[in-house]
Amino acid sequence: MDFDKLKDKLLKDNKKLVENLTVIFLIGLILLIGASALSKPRPSNNNDNKELVLAQKESSSEDYAQKLEKDLKNILSKIEGVGNVEVLITLNSDEEVVAAMDVVESSTTTNEKDSSGGIRETIQTESNNRVVTSQDTSGQNAPIVLKRIMPEIRGVIV
Repeated sequence: MDFDKLKDKLLKDNKKLVENLTVIFLIGLILLIGASALSKPRPSNNNDNKELVLAQKESSSEDYAQKLEKDLKNILSKIEGVGNVEVLITLNSDEEVVAAMDVVESSTTTNEKDSSGGIRETIQTESNNRVVTSQDTSGQNAPIVLKRIMPEIRGVIV
């Protein structure tokens, strides 16, 4: 085998090979940057999350009151002899959400007797409560809700 011919062929094709490898490298780099930007949601500020939760609570309470008003208005307007009806319902509080809690409790009891016959009992209790969360589709942790308690009605104006 002639090494000079092989060397000339590699040098001739080397320029084209370098161009192809550069293009492949750039395409791979663009794919990596694009994939990392799409796969990792940026952590949002906790204040933004709190404001969003408060806004959702207010809107759900308002929606609940509006639904009750609409239902009551429909029922009252069906009464014979009743004309145009306007209804206003006020709520006592906001919706209450009961989240799942991880409760860890431990208790230690120690009994001591001294030489003079005295007995001392020490009870140490520790409790640790933590809200159970799960990751939603957007990658943020959300509490697991066991139940929602709708607010009490304070008053109705017809």
